Amino acid sequence: MGNCCKVFAARWLWVRPALALLLVGGSAWGRSVAAAEVSLVTGGKPQATIVLSDKPTSAAQLAAFELRHFVEKISGARLPIVREPNRVQGTVILVGESRRSRALGVERKGLAPQEYVVRTHEDGLLLMGHDGRQFDPVVYESYSSLYKAVSGPIGTCYAVHSFLENQLGVKWYLPSESLGAVVPRSPDIAVKELAIRRRPDVPVRSVYPLFANTERLGFNQWDKPQEFQSSWVNARTSLLYWIRNRFWGGLRHNANHSFSYFDKAFGESHPEWFSTKSFARMQQLNYQSEVQPCLAAKGFREQVISVARDYFSGRPEPFPGAYRGTAGGFFSVMPNDNTNMCGCADCRRQYRPRSGADGTASHYVWNFVNEVAREVRKTHPRAMISNCAYFNYTAPPTGLVLEPNVAVEFCKFYTYYSDRKAQARDHRRIAEFVNKNRVRFFTTWEYLLKPHMNEWAFPCMVPHVHAEDVRELRRIGGFRGGKLQFLYMGTYTGSKPNGGVAQVSPVLDFMNLYWRMKLYDDSSFDVDRGLDDYYRLFFGPAAVAMKAFYSAIENRWMTLGGGQDSRTWWNRLGTRDFLAGLERLVEQAREATVERTLYRQRVDVVDQGILQHMLKSRARYETSSIAEAAPIATAGVARTPEKVPAETWHGDATWAASPVQYITRTLKNEPVDQKTAFQLAWDDSRLYIRARCDEPRISSIKATTRDRDVGGFSDDSIELFIDPTGLGTTFYQFCITSRGVVYDARETPRAIGATGDVTWNSAIKARTTIGKRSWELRAALPLDRLGGQKPRPGSTWRFNLCRNRFAETGRPPFSAWSPSPAGFRDPGQFGLITFNGAADRGDLVWNCDFGGSAFGGTSAKSPLFGRDGWYENTRYARRGWDRSLSVVGSGPDRRAVCDINSTCPSDVLPMHAVQVSPGVVSVETEFRRGALGNQPTLSVSDINGKSIVVVYAWPGRGDLVAIDIPDERENFGDADHGLGDFTTPGKWFGLKAVMDTVKRTIAVHVRRGHGAWVPLNRQPVPYFDPEARGTRWFLRLGTYKHKTVENNVLEMDNVAVRQLSRSR
Repeated sequence: MGNCCKVFAARWLWVRPALALLLVGGSAWGRSVAAAEVSLVTGGKPQATIVLSDKPTSAAQLAAFELRHFVEKISGARLPIVREPNRVQGTVILVGESRRSRALGVERKGLAPQEYVVRTHEDGLLLMGHDGRQFDPVVYESYSSLYKAVSGPIGTCYAVHSFLENQLGVKWYLPSESLGAVVPRSPDIAVKELAIRRRPDVPVRSVYPLFANTERLGFNQWDKPQEFQSSWVNARTSLLYWIRNRFWGGLRHNANHSFSYFDKAFGESHPEWFSTKSFARMQQLNYQSEVQPCLAAKGFREQVISVARDYFSGRPEPFPGAYRGTAGGFFSVMPNDNTNMCGCADCRRQYRPRSGADGTASHYVWNFVNEVAREVRKTHPRAMISNCAYFNYTAPPTGLVLEPNVAVEFCKFYTYYSDRKAQARDHRRIAEFVNKNRVRFFTTWEYLLKPHMNEWAFPCMVPHVHAEDVRELRRIGGFRGGKLQFLYMGTYTGSKPNGGVAQVSPVLDFMNLYWRMKLYDDSSFDVDRGLDDYYRLFFGPAAVAMKAFYSAIENRWMTLGGGQDSRTWWNRLGTRDFLAGLERLVEQAREATVERTLYRQRVDVVDQGILQHMLKSRARYETSSIAEAAPIATAGVARTPEKVPAETWHGDATWAASPVQYITRTLKNEPVDQKTAFQLAWDDSRLYIRARCDEPRISSIKATTRDRDVGGFSDDSIELFIDPTGLGTTFYQFCITSRGVVYDARETPRAIGATGDVTWNSAIKARTTIGKRSWELRAALPLDRLGGQKPRPGSTWRFNLCRNRFAETGRPPFSAWSPSPAGFRDPGQFGLITFNGAADRGDLVWNCDFGGSAFGGTSAKSPLFGRDGWYENTRYARRGWDRSLSVVGSGPDRRAVCDINSTCPSDVLPMHAVQVSPGVVSVETEFRRGALGNQPTLSVSDINGKSIVVVYAWPGRGDLVAIDIPDERENFGDADHGLGDFTTPGKWFGLKAVMDTVKRTIAVHVRRGHGAWVPLNRQPVPYFDPEARGTRWFLRLGTYKHKTVENNVLEMDNVAVRQLSRSR
């Protein structure tokens, strides 16, 4: 590290970036600008000479090569390159600092870091910038030579590439010169009067990784990562892509996990410096992902300060890896990549549990960073101490003023910004760091690698989000740019990994990465104009179709609220109809272009890299465990027979009335090798859980975790997930190992970085026993620790019970009661448990009275879809039902309402999944219609969509109810049920179907208001579809739409599924 880097950092810290200066008709500095055009090429013949100094910087040499290269591609003319003091005739293009540039009044010492000049003069053109002191000869064709040439400031490259892009029209959209660059063609090149002096708007512009898939530009074989070949990666092309887009050579900066090697250096000699407090225990864990330093330990802070001072003094590393995370004038002080903060008393005193999951450790971590910064500044005044706002120290620390040499890198996830509140929250927090914590230097770490395409995700391509985001960040003082991290994968040579990594699909990253690069260079950049140029220049005659293609994907993400898992990606965003529309647009683009032309080849890149990825992802979704209508599980929670004594809560009597539930499938939807059975019970104070895990390999059970709140996820264990609100915004996670070691955390899924607050203490009691062929967990969880959400009979909570099984290697280790194909922590896939009254004995499988907190719980209007398991059949996704259905009312009057006139004509009904046991089961609901023109319907089908029963009130008749049976319909009027016009507008009425899953027969009942149920069919009728099977069902509850009529409203309430008997 040289002094140059320190000065470079300090100048950017204290000086605001200069504005671009475009002077037409004269110059504000140096000699006057020539009035005439400057001719570089005429009729394909060179009219100008590139002139370098007698000892040019490496950056200037590269810039000269690049200028000659692209001028030749544009015009066919190859400009000569000479060095001073050679005399030349005609137009002179001065590249880099030289005697002639100094004679014009432009010198390196007068330019700020990264500043450059593009200026015409009386003899020609000046292209010069602030370069580093690197003068080695450059071999243009050599990657290693180029990499060395750009290892420092490269302002002259900025000048040349800015000129090529903004004056000559060259664009570098993708990292491939043959397909990704747009180079206009003309035999004549003339430049009008120019006087530009500027530098990029933000100094920190970095990417990870450097290398890219330059030869294919796209990838969609996520299930075959070995297909990503190293031969697809051209190192030189990759590097030039970043240089040409002015995203290389910025201020050297870093903030990253900095204690990665402290365990090897100090674990044995100072075990008290780590959260484990034992070197032997630390060796049993993954240090980076499971252990943290103890920031309150005596001597630890002093050691970190000593390492930082060594770094800034230019000394060798005091131990291997000591300078991990450092760059230029920045020394990173950042905890390990986990939330297992030290649990000692001194550390816990500094936690702030009330700050939320992403702020519990903010005071603890940032106070430590601040103390290090304060001490280091005493000996090294220009030294910067950096850290990321990440995991449980994302939120600004309350009441802490940070030292002027603290640099904050805020970790951000643009995928959440379809919710404008999430974007506003991030901006608000960053503003608090600046305005309240007094941070003077902040950057952002942009996770452009999300959503992970290798998880078969719907692509989030939102250039307008980035434009708005950068402009807002610029309005907050102190923004200095940051890091763009995109999706990368390991490369292979043949079938063997070779240790390299590269950006795997530039075409998928383009809409986020490219425009953010442009905005970091110039935050006033007009993204809409840039997009129009891209469509026109890159696709030519296919511009209209490709603009529609990209715009459709962006609008889909933004208008439908984005997605974070397979169900939302392909059940809501990437429906069949939507993808069919994209296919039509790509076909239109093909028809508009000629085969083998550049335009057609670029359309093909988009087709293969984006559309085919989406089609493959959708097809995989439909044929895998993540089935389009993947049901959530449902179960009743039995009331304990009597008050459970505190000392004997774990006795069998606690679960005497509780039905048994089973985990039968892995996360990959394969049958489990060993079943897991569990029971649930409750009383006024606790939720009781009993789980039995079959395990024939009992001696192979993995049980390495010893400490509370460390984890246990890689041991044989049970995980519990509880969401009392049903909203998915906060839930509680537990992991209990076969040894009874507990991990409990309050989770906030949308927190930045780590979402779990492990400082939360559930006070759960857990007992485990290990038998000969199984192990068992019994637990009692205090209800008052769950955010004040006390259940009542009929209440529903979201819940899942999952198992980690590692006793048998080579077998799928993860299984869940409620199917959770995207992973255990997906609150949208948590099952539904219904708290039963004493008389229900756990047989009330599901109850929905719309009064729960998932629907707002107050008088506020709430959506129906996406709440408490209600969803919309994708056959009709987003065609009106989502807008027409809502939950309204207050207290016991809360109900679902459908404005049928605002829906589309269809046979779709609001849907919900339930899981019952073999035997006799009833499904009932109450309706009230506003007009006789609609058709209130109760329908049940099996997991494959085969219909079991369809019963409905006739449109146009207030007494008539029909049961659809194979090949006919049975109608029942007042003469059959004696209830008169009980379904007329304004009256509540009930429909109930009773199904015998063994005999596969149906009986239907009706009632007026809350009166007695009256049977319709005296003899049970068979299932509507003889092939319908199983006990995982889909309920369709609502109405068909036939026509628009006045007051065409349907209300629904008190949906209940009851297990009337169980077959043995």
